[in-house]
Amino acid sequence: MTVDASVHYRKIGGVIAPRVAALQSSVLRNESGAVATLARLRRCSPGDVGAEPAVWAVTVGGLPAELRGRGDAPSPSERAAHAALVLYALHQQSRDVGVHRAGVRLGSAVGRLARARACDEALDDATVKRFHQVALAPDFTGRLYFLRGVIQLLRAERPPIGLDYGLLADDLRALATGDPQQRDSVLLRWGRDLHSLPESDSKERS
Repeated sequence: MTVDASVHYRKIGGVIAPRVAALQSSVLRNESGAVATLARLRRCSPGDVGAEPAVWAVTVGGLPAELRGRGDAPSPSERAAHAALVLYALHQQSRDVGVHRAGVRLGSAVGRLARARACDEALDDATVKRFHQVALAPDFTGRLYFLRGVIQLLRAERPPIGLDYGLLADDLRALATGDPQQRDSVLLRWGRDLHSLPESDSKERS
């Protein structure tokens, strides 16, 4: 799947979106190298940047100098890049359609999931509560723990519900900074997207 050039990414998202798209294209062609890379990524924890040398090239390799860390700790961009690629690998596992979908934000994907799992027109309460756990987690590691569970729910749908991993990387980078203003901006966007009607439904009701 190619990345939609009209999607606006911030710096790390602009790196990760084409990286995931290229990996996805190779995986869907069942290329052995890409399939092996996906398997190695799945064995990683999304929060353990640099712990697995076999994925350094795809997670933190080749990042622009301004996105790389300067000391012993990973930069927010490195943390976001690693987490996004590991979560993508979990999402794509054993699926014959691509789950990286250009322009689909996390909140919109979870909203679609909540509608698919609902018994009526309301959002499925259990799905929404799982997403609330991501939003309310006290730190970045906790968010990744709960986000992994949400990604597994998206993967379990038939067909799987996809999202844009470049946009997710941008959100994760903002959250990894620890800046309350950036955090609140991401959470507001997630809430808006979760509770927004899909465009087709909005047109039908207008």
